[in-house]
Amino acid sequence: MNRRLAAAVAAALAVLAAAPVIGQIRGALQDALPGQYRLILASIVALAVGAGVGLSVVRIRRRVFGYGLIALAIGIGVFYAAMTATGNANVDAVERFHFVEYGLLTVLFQRAWSGRGGWPSWLLPFLAVFIVGTLDEAIQWFVPVRVGEWRDVLLNGVAITCGLLFGVALHPPRHVRLQSDQRDPRSVRLQPDRLVPWLAALAVLTFGAFFYAVHLGHEIRDPAIGSFRSRYDANELLALAADRTQRWTSNPPTTLSRFSREDQYLAEALWHIQRRNEMDGEGGLWTTWKENLILERHFAPVLDIPTWATPGGARWPPEQRDHAAAAAAAAGERPFVSDAHPMPIYTWLDR
Repeated sequence: MNRRLAAAVAAALAVLAAAPVIGQIRGALQDALPGQYRLILASIVALAVGAGVGLSVVRIRRRVFGYGLIALAIGIGVFYAAMTATGNANVDAVERFHFVEYGLLTVLFQRAWSGRGGWPSWLLPFLAVFIVGTLDEAIQWFVPVRVGEWRDVLLNGVAITCGLLFGVALHPPRHVRLQSDQRDPRSVRLQPDRLVPWLAALAVLTFGAFFYAVHLGHEIRDPAIGSFRSRYDANELLALAADRTQRWTSNPPTTLSRFSREDQYLAEALWHIQRRNEMDGEGGLWTTWKENLILERHFAPVLDIPTWATPGGARWPPEQRDHAAAAAAAAGERPFVSDAHPMPIYTWLDR
């Protein structure tokens, strides 16, 4: 492994190693410097982009070709920032930082493979960083409080594309070839046209495993409630409720450990608690009542046993429950489909 490739792999491993704690680090930074938090992230992004543009002025040999690619990369990045803006300045600052992070990682891999020649060598950086992005999202999904989903993986592809355009602008191929140069002694060790299919297969398998673990689930139909989606089927929810009741009675999860695997059963219960409480505040008592029934029938341990997210429990007092039940009865029965899950759950497993 050459030094450039070793540096790129080391950077990729650093990104993955930081995934469990980066949210905690950002939270600590925001608590310590609430007024400067966004400015710090914005400054890092601006310095990275400025350094890249400055480097391009010095290093680009084919100026029309190189500057054209740099302009295209910046244009795509600006369009991406505008299309993904949430209106929350803190969230948007993190997204910009994330975008630049994956762009720079792509540049490192592109530098490592730029001398291999041929179109296949242009695909290697994209595939390598796509795999890193998928693993990063998977780690986030397993870590408490953080989330990862397939749309974020695909959005990483935009940052990877911009990084690839930037890297090609700095290190353009001497000749456009469809295959690597077999006469190059370096290509004997690692021929891009032979490596691309393997890396592509690994990228597909990694993304497929991530999608299966995170997004495939079931539609639970309860005649007394309606329907909601879960990663578990109805029998699994019953078994998990019994298991959590037994374990949590003597050892409730009152402390959040960020270096642990997230309890997805608890996470789903918190989705419904949040939706129930939101609709209660908005005056949507019928929806509030249905969400509460989902919790009572399928997530009862989270209502009765204190957790790190619900230290006082989450079960309604009798008078609040009676009020919601009366309001729901007065509203009349109609089909109910819960939208509590914040990320997509696909029910292909039920087909």
